[in-house]
Amino acid sequence: MDIFAQLLVASLASGLTLFGAVYMVLRKMLAAESYRRNARLLAAAGEITLPLRLQAYERLLMLLERISLEALVLRLRRPDATNAELHGELIAAVRSEFEHNLSQQIYVSTELWSAIAMAKNSVLARINACAAQLSPGDASIQLAQMLLEWHVNNELPTANAILQLKKEVARMF
Repeated sequence: MDIFAQLLVASLASGLTLFGAVYMVLRKMLAAESYRRNARLLAAAGEITLPLRLQAYERLLMLLERISLEALVLRLRRPDATNAELHGELIAAVRSEFEHNLSQQIYVSTELWSAIAMAKNSVLARINACAAQLSPGDASIQLAQMLLEWHVNNELPTANAILQLKKEVARMF
């Protein structure tokens, strides 16, 4: 019976060794397959999200360009309007442009979105500051001229956000 016990122990040892080797090989194969599957999923997701992200960056760049003081004044100026009317139209245009692009924030970094929101707030503050220096009944050309002069002589509120946007897009490639 001693030989039978030795054979049984040897067989169990061989079986455990074989089981361990098969387990290790299968584990490595499954891990490699899982890695390949995840890589394929990420690549497929990238093919879908990259165009969406690029489109978001394009839309946000257009937002920043459209809310620049020069673009606003040139687009909304009316010779027959008053200061109060132009002021209201400028504020409404900035808010409308921003609200129209709110959903784009999910495609960009938090820092970039903060810079865009800060640019919007700076533009609104500048419009309000210039309008406050004039009486509501003054001709809108005075407000337009004041905003354009400020635009020419100062750093644009949207310039920093545009620069940050371009840097973030450059990091993608």
